[in-house]
Amino acid sequence: MNAKLFRRLTRPEDATSVENLVRLTGVFSPAEIQIARELVEENLARGDDASGYRFLIADGGQGIDGYTCYGPISGTERRFELYWIAVSPRSRGTGLAERLLAATEDAVRDEDGPWLFAETSTREDYAPARRFYGAHGYCLLAEIPDWHADGDGLAIYGKRLK
Repeated sequence: MNAKLFRRLTRPEDATSVENLVRLTGVFSPAEIQIARELVEENLARGDDASGYRFLIADGGQGIDGYTCYGPISGTERRFELYWIAVSPRSRGTGLAERLLAATEDAVRDEDGPWLFAETSTREDYAPARRFYGAHGYCLLAEIPDWHADGDGLAIYGKRLK
């Protein structure tokens, strides 16, 4: 999957569009929704390299249909993290999430990144995210109970790309 199929450059209107998209998914907390917006704003203000946040955006007829935000992990040797992957409810079941993930993996490979890591919650409403990572070759590397809050642990997944 080629990352060139998706828009890489963020636009000022993307901050609100991303905020709305992650809100529509119905699983993210208000704090997480604000973080998603802030990462777009940071990218707009400082660019890919200085902010450390890169985006692949799937534009649709009614706004953003989905996106990923990823970037190099500070203090590591070419390791990358998938910070966000989100698809609008109207685009679920179309394969867009798979195409975005594959394009993100290609983009990381293009930057000579041998690993892509992703973190998610252990709450039941995040079970689809955990199944998604497992179905696409990501291994559960660690689980930390009560990370986000009591009863809301952290699951860390990783995939070797090279």
